[in-house]
This record gives sequence, C-alpha cells and structure tokens, in this order.
Amino acid sequence: MKIKLLQKILLITSMTLFVGFQIQAQTLKDAIDAYNTGMDLVGSDIEAAIESIERSHEMASNLGTEGEEVREQAEIQLPGLYYDKAMGHYRERNINQAVDGFEEAIEISEKFDDAGTKRRSENVLHQLYAIQGNTEFRENNHEEALRLFDKALEINPQHARSYLGKGLVYRRMEDTENFREAMDKAIETGLATGEEQITQTAESTARDYFVVRAVRAKGEGNFGTTIEMLNASLSYDETFPETHFLLSATYNEQSRYQDAVNSARRAIDLSNGNREETAKMYFELAKAYEGLGDTAQACNAYSLAAFGNYEASAKYQMEHVLKCP
Repeated sequence: MKIKLLQKILLITSMTLFVGFQIQAQTLKDAIDAYNTGMDLVGSDIEAAIESIERSHEMASNLGTEGEEVREQAEIQLPGLYYDKAMGHYRERNINQAVDGFEEAIEISEKFDDAGTKRRSENVLHQLYAIQGNTEFRENNHEEALRLFDKALEINPQHARSYLGKGLVYRRMEDTENFREAMDKAIETGLATGEEQITQTAESTARDYFVVRAVRAKGEGNFGTTIEMLNASLSYDETFPETHFLLSATYNEQSRYQDAVNSARRAIDLSNGNREETAKMYFELAKAYEGLGDTAQACNAYSLAAFGNYEASAKYQMEHVLKCP
C-alpha cells in the first residue's frame, strides 16, 4: 500500500510557521517517497525494495509523531519482505542463503511484533536446518550435523526427521546410548505426527543396528551381550525372523536348549518358507532337540535342515551321530 503526502501542511497561513513546517514536510515527503519507491520495487528487486523501505522507516522514526504513519506502514511491510527474500533463495535451492534469510526474517518479525511471519519463517527454517544437518552428515562432520539437527528441534520439537538424522549420526559414531534415545524419539514423534515412513525407517534402522552388534558380540564369544543386543532389536521389531534365529543359535551355545527350541520355532514361523532361509533355522532347532535328548524331534528337524549349505552337516548328524531311522 502506497502512502499519500498529508495535505494539512498547506493549510498553515502563518509565513513563519509555513517555512518551519515546509522543512519538516520535505523530510516527511522523503520518507514517503522512499516507502513508495520500495513498494514499486517489490516485484522486481526485493533487496532494493527492502533497502528503500528501511530508509523510509529510519527517516520516519526520526520525525517522531509526524512520521508515525509512515513508520507503522514500513514496520508492517518489512517482515513479509524479508520472508519473501528468503523464500526466493529457497526456491532457487540456495539453502545457506535461505537459512540466513529466514533467520533475518525471524529477527525482523520479533522486532516489529509480527508473530505470523515469524511462525511462517520458523516452519521453513527448521526444515532447512535438517537439510543442512544431512549434508554435514554425508560429509562426516558429525558434531556440526548434530548441532544443526538440534537447532531444528529447538524450533520444532516434534520434527521426527531431525531425530532420525541424529540417530544416523550416532549410529556412525557407534554411540549406542544416544543412538537408541534418538531413534526412540524419532519413532515417538513419527507416530504422533503421522509420519509413517519416518517411523518405519527408525524402527528398521534400530532393529538392524542391534542385530549387527549382536553378531559382533557372538563372534567374540560374549553371549550375554549378544542376547542383550538381540532383545533390544526385538523391541523395535518382534517379527524379524533373523533375530529369533540368532537367539536360538546363542541359546544353543549356552546349552539353554528349551529357549533355543522356542526361538528357532518362532524364527521358522516368521520366515517366508524359503528352504535356503529355513534350513539354518531347522538346523538350530535340531541341535536344541539333540541337546534336550529328544532324538525323534532332532532327526525330524535335521531332515528339514538338509538343504543347501546345511545338507552335509545335517546328514552327518542323522547318519553318524543320532543314527536316525
């Protein structure tokens, strides 16, 4: 909205007063002209428009009461102009410039008490912080990535994607405690905000993270940690057959044969029926029954395990150890 120069000055008849007010009117005219020039530039040069309206605001502020209307109009326009400038950078995918722009827009919005523009700026800015965080993560700048994800969460504590980003950073850093905390928050906020993809990604990532650590611990002979890691994995996905298979194999190593039977059967029930996949599960089931002294069940399980990589071992157990009928 443009401003028309007030006409009341022309009504002054006293020559002395006229001269004094004419000087002030000229200054007011400058403020109005700068404002109107800025508004004319909005569609073609947003930075020049902001510069002109800011100049108008400064001049009007110096006029006191006389410049109040111009000052107020400038304060109405400036937050939105800064927002539009930032959006221009965003549309051009100049992320760093867009971040700087929205930070400026928030600062101006706070200065001039424009809650709506501040809120709109923050809605975009927290997403841009997350984008920057992902970029730093890909470049292995872990601490900077975490800082940016935290900045996003300061604005929007319900931003599930930032929690997921933090979790991926902690996974790479092998910081198990913080990884789990971040993934739990990603799942919690993803469920609360209806972001199913984020929730599923966080669950599967956490599940696989703990399975990998379980395999590592098992290879080191640390069966207590193996079971702890596998139970942690199950807390994210109870239907993953590989987790139950690994539990069965670990229980067999500990001579906990009934637990091994239960886990192996659960793995088989959850598997897709592919013989390559189920052969290893039946092999662990057979070992568990063998450990329990149930030859009939062990022979049956070994017969179902006799396929692919497990065929020779299963047949050996059946023919030479258990002497299955």
